[in-house]
Amino acid sequence: MKTTKKISAILLAVLFVISMLPFTVSAATQKLTVKLGYPGYTVTVYQVATVDATTGAYTITDANAPAAVKTQVSAATTSTADLFTALESQAAPGYPVAGTMTTTSAAASQEKDFTGLAQGIYYVKFTSLSPTNDTYANQIVIIDNSDVTIDIKTAGKVTEGEAYVHKKILEGNSEVTSTTTGNLTDDLVTFKLTAKRTGSATNKLSEYEIRDVMDAGLSATDVTITSVEYEDGTPITNYSKKPAFTDSNAAGTDTNYTFAIAIGDTTLADNEFYTHNQVVVKYTTKLSASAVNKTVYKNHDDLYFKNTSDQVSKVNGDDVEVQTYKPSLKKYIAGGTTPLKDAKFKLYKSDKTTVIGFGKSDANGDIAFYTTEGGSTLVYLKQGTYWAQEYEAPAGYNLNSSWIQLSEDSTEYTYTGTAYNTPVKLPKTGDAGTLAITLTGLGLIIASGAMFVVLMKKRSSK
Repeated sequence: MKTTKKISAILLAVLFVISMLPFTVSAATQKLTVKLGYPGYTVTVYQVATVDATTGAYTITDANAPAAVKTQVSAATTSTADLFTALESQAAPGYPVAGTMTTTSAAASQEKDFTGLAQGIYYVKFTSLSPTNDTYANQIVIIDNSDVTIDIKTAGKVTEGEAYVHKKILEGNSEVTSTTTGNLTDDLVTFKLTAKRTGSATNKLSEYEIRDVMDAGLSATDVTITSVEYEDGTPITNYSKKPAFTDSNAAGTDTNYTFAIAIGDTTLADNEFYTHNQVVVKYTTKLSASAVNKTVYKNHDDLYFKNTSDQVSKVNGDDVEVQTYKPSLKKYIAGGTTPLKDAKFKLYKSDKTTVIGFGKSDANGDIAFYTTEGGSTLVYLKQGTYWAQEYEAPAGYNLNSSWIQLSEDSTEYTYTGTAYNTPVKLPKTGDAGTLAITLTGLGLIIASGAMFVVLMKKRSSK
């Protein structure tokens, strides 16, 4: 009888052990499969808590975990939403790492199996290697008695934004890629730079710059920032204008940037920044004194940004073009093509009142216009209507004060015109005028002599 009881006890013990084997084996082979399909991420799996298979009680794995995490782990009924919030607020998780993976391509098959995971609570954290990735979904996973698969791409849990920066020239309400301008005070060109807002509230930026490159024909000293705002018109006040500097562009080529608009640290740290889609910068400048006509002056922009993990991204932008018109006149003697020197002209806007240039004909009859009388800075013009008028004629020639409208040549980017002067008409010795004067004088002399003779005779007779 005793023997039978002992055998029964042994059998029960064996059966109990056997009954536990499937669970043990299952626990040893349970796995977490992460499918991402997005490049530029590191996935880290943290073991937040283990579970007692007998009692079902959870034990936290990080003694220094925040109180909010400990509260949820030890609660009779854990709120996964509250636990997730508590884990998200923890800057540097100190839980054991169950494994990591890094995605280097966008292949749909990019996945990894984290095997040998014990039962418990796991926190799957996605860290972006590139600040172009807007958002990503960290997750809590409960490992029980079955394998778990997380398919991020299928679930649409990651939203990636392709970073960009575009540039346009504003002409009234139109956005164009090329225009003409002059170096006059009011000949300003307005540029509009539109950049993708990058980063996210969970992947914040530490630097964000819209960079600008201007050709020498455009004036860096006349740059005026007129607005920095979001796409909805909300102004961004926390920014700075970074002076000229050199850095490599997206292709790795050293680039001499004229200036950059750098968004301030407090704005980048504020969640509001990440609720917008674009950053829009508008600025004006004009032609420089070193400009040359029929030359395309390009203006280029780039985007630079860095996240708090010091991952840098650079994006190549667009080119826009500014061209210039050069005014000139040709001066001839009337009736032919003989050049005439020293004729002085003023150049006017379409109103024939506003003087914008001064010119004097040279030995070849060529007149170039300068911003001041006798100056050395050539006048360059944007497209429009222009007039010239002579205000001082060369010695020996009549002043020709007629208005001359300059003709546009849109191929050569010039405004040109032709002017003539006639010589002053003065009488010369031996010509008809001189002879008439001489004859008249002789007649007067003879008449005077005759009168004198008559008077003398009258006196004699008396």
